[in-house]
Amino acid sequence: MAEATESYVETAERLCDTLERIGDALVAVDSATLLQTEDTLGRLLAVLTSQSATESRATVEPLVRRARTALLRCRTLGASFDSVARVRLSLCTGSDGYGPTGAYASAGNQRTLKATA
Repeated sequence: MAEATESYVETAERLCDTLERIGDALVAVDSATLLQTEDTLGRLLAVLTSQSATESRATVEPLVRRARTALLRCRTLGASFDSVARVRLSLCTGSDGYGPTGAYASAGNQRTLKATA
């Protein structure tokens, strides 16, 4: 957890480290690390949003770029992971997805919404 004495830059650096760790966990399909970093990420974001950056823009800008790069990597890996997981779910369970209750649902079980414009 971010210490009260930790500066904005130190917290931002920890945010970058956490985002990079999430990206690495997505590559390794390491669910334990993903679950562990979720709480850390939430706490770091809460600290950053409650503080104002007193450091110069030149100090903070590289961290923002680093965090942005790490976040884009996570988004790309997450989308890839989602695509693979959908295919594997279908192959491993014979189900096509999840139903409204969160249980596996086959294509025949899913209802179609009829809507008119």
